Amino acid sequence: MHIHNRGIVWFVGSTFACFLVLLSCTTTSSPSPQASVDLFEMVARGDLDTLKTRFGKDSVNVRDANGDTLLHVGVLRNDAHVVDFLLSMGADTEAQDASGSTPLMVAVTENCFESVRMLIARDASLFSRDAQGDTPLTRAIRKGTAHELVTRKTLLQKDKSGKTPWHWAVRALDRDLIKHLVTLGPPTQERDADGHTPLSLAYSSSSDARAAEVAADLLLGGAELMHGSFSEFEIAVLKRNYDLHFTDGSTPLHVMAKRGYTGFVQFLVDRKVNLNAKNLSSATPLHEAVRAGQVDAAVLLLRSGADPNVRDASGNTCLHLVAPAPFRVRLVGALLDAGASVAIKDDYGETPLHVAARLGMDRAFVERLVGAGADISERNKKGETPLVLTIDRDHRDLTAYFVSLGADIHAEDMRGETPLTKALARGLETVKIVVTDSNLYKQDVVGRSPLHVAVSRRAHLDIVKFLFREPKQMIARDTMGNTLLHYAVANDDRAVGEFLMREGADIFSTNVHGVSPLKTALTTSGGREDWILTAANVHAQDAGGNTPLHLACEWKLTQAINGILRKGAEIEARNLNQETPLFSAVKSDAAEVISILLHPQAGNPALVDARDAVGNTVLHACVRWSALRSADVLIREADARHVSLLNARNLSGKPPLHLAARAGNVDFIRLLLSHRVALHMGDETGKSALTDAVLADQEESVHMLLSAGANPVQQDMYGRTPLHEAVLCNSQSVIAALRAAGGNPFARDSYGTTPLSLALLKGDTFVGAVVGKDPLLANSDGQTPLHLAVMENVPVQTFRLLLAKGYPIDKRDRMGSSALVLAIKKDRSDLCHELLALGADLFIANNVGESPALLVLSKNTSILKTLVGFAVNKTDSAGESILHYAAKVADEKTLQGLLAMNRFGKFLRNVAGETPYDVAVRWSRPKIAALLKE
Repeated sequence: MHIHNRGIVWFVGSTFACFLVLLSCTTTSSPSPQASVDLFEMVARGDLDTLKTRFGKDSVNVRDANGDTLLHVGVLRNDAHVVDFLLSMGADTEAQDASGSTPLMVAVTENCFESVRMLIARDASLFSRDAQGDTPLTRAIRKGTAHELVTRKTLLQKDKSGKTPWHWAVRALDRDLIKHLVTLGPPTQERDADGHTPLSLAYSSSSDARAAEVAADLLLGGAELMHGSFSEFEIAVLKRNYDLHFTDGSTPLHVMAKRGYTGFVQFLVDRKVNLNAKNLSSATPLHEAVRAGQVDAAVLLLRSGADPNVRDASGNTCLHLVAPAPFRVRLVGALLDAGASVAIKDDYGETPLHVAARLGMDRAFVERLVGAGADISERNKKGETPLVLTIDRDHRDLTAYFVSLGADIHAEDMRGETPLTKALARGLETVKIVVTDSNLYKQDVVGRSPLHVAVSRRAHLDIVKFLFREPKQMIARDTMGNTLLHYAVANDDRAVGEFLMREGADIFSTNVHGVSPLKTALTTSGGREDWILTAANVHAQDAGGNTPLHLACEWKLTQAINGILRKGAEIEARNLNQETPLFSAVKSDAAEVISILLHPQAGNPALVDARDAVGNTVLHACVRWSALRSADVLIREADARHVSLLNARNLSGKPPLHLAARAGNVDFIRLLLSHRVALHMGDETGKSALTDAVLADQEESVHMLLSAGANPVQQDMYGRTPLHEAVLCNSQSVIAALRAAGGNPFARDSYGTTPLSLALLKGDTFVGAVVGKDPLLANSDGQTPLHLAVMENVPVQTFRLLLAKGYPIDKRDRMGSSALVLAIKKDRSDLCHELLALGADLFIANNVGESPALLVLSKNTSILKTLVGFAVNKTDSAGESILHYAAKVADEKTLQGLLAMNRFGKFLRNVAGETPYDVAVRWSRPKIAALLKE
């Protein structure tokens, strides 16, 4: 044995204290001070034998000056015999020294475990508190020696609050002690003053992973199950399966995360459970933690590797879930920091931002989502954006926030609704939030501004006035060309319509279908015409100068005409083309409207002979617009009023027949002819209706006019006939019709141009059509088509076409020239060849004595070779051959060429008996004569 330090200190202090006692004490029944000192010294020395001889029971609990009993001193010896002796003599195990420590506390403090064992064997209390409130058990737990104190006997002790060593072991989260206790028996089910069993006490520290470990130890040690909020944990521990799935598919981790028991979550994480395990709704433990607002549990799972982007059965990620409001911002921050995606959509096509918008979550929460890249323009399966969801549920702060970010107020959902239309339905205050200066002019997919949409949706006038800022909005159009007034009239919204007109809206503006607000009002009726057409605008004009009366007439609004007139409309009002409403009625062939204008209920009738800016009458207009019914009414009215319309000319001098002929309107031509229109009247240039029909290539009109007696050779002021124009217009069928009716192919215009000469320039088919089949065809100058063809230098194939028609080859014109003479003068050897091949006369001379032979020998020697082959054995009427002619005019070279051919007889004599030599002598051409003499 050894004496502990505390014992040495006791011994010295005790001796001095005893000395003081001897100086001050008188006799007593207790042992003398000296005897007491001796006892304490003997105990301190462990002198058990001496102690036994001098010890009396009345001295066992004597104290020294420090308040220590012999047992306090004895336990320090850690001598089981001494302690046992003192205890057997009745030593008080609960006696406290000056610091309140019992012998057991001293033994625990000084690690005197032999003494501890002796003391606890005599029921020394584990829970006696010293001056600091400490107990032997708590001190031993801190020192890690509690297993020395707790035995099957002491295990049943309780402190004043009803706590057993089990409770204190759990409270200290001392797993080693608990494991020791388990060896002594199953955990007690005793409850302390707070109602806790050891297991429930462990559960009360749910945020500490050590508590979870302790709870598991208790359960495995036989603790009775509590079947409460830790029921799933208890089952998993007992089954040794921490990935166990319960009936709803949840694992212990789901339950602990949902309830925020972070210590137990950590316990399960440390055991490598599946962090992303799914329950029957495919939710993970992280889903459950977020849904329950368990921030710490969620953070713990995320840090441990839980996937924030796993989707549950509804497609929700953790960001989609609706956590309790106080925890949302912290949770979204944790999820985003862990890589949660803001773009994933649930089964409804919604992103987390949609959910936040619908529920009106805190702006800070929404800002975190947007800051992480959430798309404010994304649509769900219904086509709804986050903005429209905030408007639907009147979350104005979020509405303003999304608008400030530039969210599309025209984004259309599957039902055609937009944030703007939703705002309009809610009223002015919401519209003020949704429509700002930044989007006031933004257009939807059909080109409508917010003001357009408001008017089209029959928004209240206050909203329309709020959205109207400047006049240019009045002329704004959507993609269909509709203005604000179009929509107001379509809706018969009088209040808005009158406001728009006061602000300058145009009743005449037409959309892409040509429909104006005025037309809509007048055609749909229902009272619209009463407020859109007033005394103030009945005289208004559109861009073309048309008044409402003009337009009503054009639109055939028979029911509206007299009403408009009663409002003061001018029946003779003129548009920019100087057309009256009567002209407008003609455009639509509105015969009934014309009858109303000619015979109105009140006021003067329309003038039947009114003319427009170019002098056209209403009958001219009838032709232009094919208004046959209107024409008949007007002609009859004009007759009744003794006004001539049939032959009235416009500023171009054209009467209606010319226009009908040019337009090919045979029904009109027939109508005009039936009223005995002047058939041969010419326009300003003298062109007839027939000529106009030809120029327009209106073949049916040409036939009808010819049948009615139109003259095919009537010339205009330039001498041109219809046939001239037909050739120029390339109309072969019309050419044929004119020729059949007597058209002259040789008619000359003021430039001498004939239809035939024009045809020769056009090609063979036109030539054939113009000349026809008469082989004796010739003009007044005696020229056949052959002459003209040569003169026009036609291609050889065209010339052959004419030759095939049988025109006389040697016919001479008034100058005596044959076609061959003209061909030689044109140096057309190819045409000469064609003529000579058909037997053209080489020696026939014109009025100045020029024959083909003379011309070739004297002026056109290039054609000599062509001519020679056809000149052999041929002579003129005087019997002269080609050599006789050469003797007169050919040069030496030409003559030598002829002689070299050796095909012509030099000694052939003419009827006068002369040889070529004789002719050369007579013509005083010695050199030529010499060549012919050889």
